[in-house]
Amino acid sequence: MPDPKLELDYEKALDHLRPLKGPNNYAALAGDPSNFKAALLTEAGFCGLWEVDSEPWILGLGEFHSTFIPTVLRHVTSGQVRVTIPRNWTPVELETRSEWNFFSIDSTITPKQPLKHVVIELNSDEEINSFIDNYAPDSSTRSGDPEVLFWEGIRNPQGELLSIGASVRWKSGPTMVVSIATAPTERGKSMAQDVTASLVKRLFGLGSPVVGLGVWAANAAAIRAYESVGFQLQEELVSGPLLLP
Repeated sequence: MPDPKLELDYEKALDHLRPLKGPNNYAALAGDPSNFKAALLTEAGFCGLWEVDSEPWILGLGEFHSTFIPTVLRHVTSGQVRVTIPRNWTPVELETRSEWNFFSIDSTITPKQPLKHVVIELNSDEEINSFIDNYAPDSSTRSGDPEVLFWEGIRNPQGELLSIGASVRWKSGPTMVVSIATAPTERGKSMAQDVTASLVKRLFGLGSPVVGLGVWAANAAAIRAYESVGFQLQEELVSGPLLLP
């Protein structure tokens, strides 16, 4: 197999990747051009390096090449190296592994409708964060996060909060749905689907061409919910700190 090509231009790296993984690939959505450092490219693979919050981040997509990681590490000067790669890149060893899937939906797809529940906007930071603490403490985003655009949720007739979710705009530009959570007694009633669909419709109405989300690979119920809204699987990934020699 030919050695990878080194590319220092962000747009040229994405131009190479789009025919392999589509226009809404994870690198195009998650990668910020302002902190891009370099990428290694093969006919069927991609390994890019960014510096995020002063720490190096390696993102791999497509087919693995044995020289990807050691070559990219030559451009790393300091700090623990975080990695996000396909789960089939088994030769890459991580200190800890978080397995998750990336989904997206574009504006040519109509999200699930009609909704079974009334979804409303939420504005109380204290109420939202208390709900997350109780029912979804591992959520990636909380109320008050500067990337949040809006929160929405479902209440019962007594006003109790039953399900929530947020939309965010990453620093790299794309919009995402995050922190979808439902009270345990209300799960299985399509509330997560309705909150997700409402967030997506609103983002499309604001001009977002594509909306993404990440979900733990083991969360089969959540995956079914997002697929029922219209989200499509893009990547099966694993993230964690790189195990250095």
